[in-house]
Amino acid sequence: MRSMRGAYGLPLMAALFCGCTPALDWRQVSPPEWGVSAMFPCRPSSLARHVALPTAQVEMRIYACGADGNTYALGAFMLDDVRDVAATLSDLRFAAARNLGAAVPTPQPFEVPGMTPNTQAGRATLQGRRPDGSAVTEHVLLFARGAQLYQATVVGNAPPDAAVSTFFGGLTLRH
Repeated sequence: MRSMRGAYGLPLMAALFCGCTPALDWRQVSPPEWGVSAMFPCRPSSLARHVALPTAQVEMRIYACGADGNTYALGAFMLDDVRDVAATLSDLRFAAARNLGAAVPTPQPFEVPGMTPNTQAGRATLQGRRPDGSAVTEHVLLFARGAQLYQATVVGNAPPDAAVSTFFGGLTLRH
């Protein structure tokens, strides 16, 4: 599961590659390969990483940026079998909690327009610790359309609720 841990460290790692801006400058980003539109408060950079899941090895592409002391990230990857979606969403939530030393949360319902309904999809807030021991909060939203999985995160000391709501609320799956 070491690779799963790395997958959830990506939003934190992505902050190192992104310049921080003093204010939120919202813009729409629509990665053509994903069929999703997102509102980012800064200009995201993209990176890709191979992630070992319990069911497969996948390439996860991540768009991320830092603004006002927080990292905003959206990652996506495709599974080979749609029957693995629920278990993989659950595994991703567990990995996020483990990486922060936080309790595994129960997902709260959250609907992204165009998503495939799934009991393991939803939003959660994690309170944990960075590797240096400092406190960190991660808001994570997991959802899918068919076998395409998405993970949106906002990570920081205390991400503002309004910014998290704007980021998550700005997600739309295109047809």
